[in-house]
Amino acid sequence: MKNLGKLVLLSGMMACTIAATAQKGLNGLIEAERAFARFTGSHTIRDGFLKFMDSTGLIFQQGRPLNAHQVYQRQKAGPGLLSWDPDFAVVSASGDMGVTSGPYLIRPGALTDTPVARGYFSSIWRINAHGEWKNLADLGTASAAAELPVKDIVSFSLSGKNLPPQELSSVLLRDSILNKAITGRDSQQWEKFLTSESRMNLDRHAPVSGEKQVTALLLQAPDQLQLAAIGGGISPAGDFAYTYGAVTNGIRKENYLRAWIYRKKEWKLVLQTIQW
Repeated sequence: MKNLGKLVLLSGMMACTIAATAQKGLNGLIEAERAFARFTGSHTIRDGFLKFMDSTGLIFQQGRPLNAHQVYQRQKAGPGLLSWDPDFAVVSASGDMGVTSGPYLIRPGALTDTPVARGYFSSIWRINAHGEWKNLADLGTASAAAELPVKDIVSFSLSGKNLPPQELSSVLLRDSILNKAITGRDSQQWEKFLTSESRMNLDRHAPVSGEKQVTALLLQAPDQLQLAAIGGGISPAGDFAYTYGAVTNGIRKENYLRAWIYRKKEWKLVLQTIQW
């Protein structure tokens, strides 16, 4: 009986291990985002963010990164219904860090209500020490183009192997170079960071992809626009990173969030979300 008990305990431990590792990869990342949406839809926005945001996870407000748990713990649960679904996802080669993006709708209280706001979210995710996907950073843009349900999802996994060690400082340097290029409308500089897979979310616009479409949006940057890097993070595999910062447009203060991938010895921009 003692041996049987040990076997049952061992089986349980193996099941827990398998469950944790099974969450890795592109499917696990997409399912984490969808689980976040399902839970929030059946509970409250406050409860959803407290459950799925990392304890260090950030949301953004008027140019400032704020700890999501501290913000939502102070808020009372409201009646609003937030619905969303990813239509874009990229995960690191190690399968434990990635980005998602897609449309969201906000309704007063029920799925049958007419949306009062709509747009596109961008979220950075990481698997924590307990094998759970947690949201590290979440930023949205307003756009009348957002619609649900999502019909197609663009997604891919990075495949880097035996990469040389990468440092976040290298990504932050490129982030600052990109900021200067945008404010100076220097397309030759920012095109160095773009690929056909690069996506951009901008307030009052539908998402665009590819060098030409992203460049067309960036050339619309206001004359007084200023961007300043604040921080970021990098995956254990060293092939995925994210950066975030402040955006100043006259008296208006907003934020940006970016996701980067390392390929062929270069950091490339895979998603850029800007409020201006």
